[in-house]
Amino acid sequence: MATLLSLKSVEIGDVELFMPSPPCLVVNTFYVDGEPESTVVYVWQDAETGELKSELVYMQPAPFEEALAWAEENAPARSVERIHTRHAPKAEPKPKPARKGAAKRKAAPKKAASKRKAAPKKAARKAPARKAARKPAGKRRTARKAKR
Repeated sequence: MATLLSLKSVEIGDVELFMPSPPCLVVNTFYVDGEPESTVVYVWQDAETGELKSELVYMQPAPFEEALAWAEENAPARSVERIHTRHAPKAEPKPKPARKGAAKRKAAPKKAASKRKAAPKKAARKAPARKAARKPAGKRRTARKAKR
């Protein structure tokens, strides 16, 4: 009978890496729209090149237990002693978070319009028009020459 091992993996960004012990079967169950999807992949090492190779041998909308039973039945036919397993838990629907601003608005007491004090308005000051204050270019040059 094949030995069951939990699939150890490392995620680097969107890439997931794992080191299987070839030859082996990898049973993976995940959920799509609340329904289970199971796959079994046969992983082996090429004797000539040493390259790891894989082949998808089972893919069904089946629960984890059914896919694992299939892998255990078919392991002897492929001379497999190890079965790596990975079973994602069934995702429960997440409650929608309340809007951030809505909680603050409800918590703040409303003041009556008559009690509110209007902030004094500051007099709007215009920045002096610098270009208008400048002398025309010709007069500036003559003024500089006169100072020298």
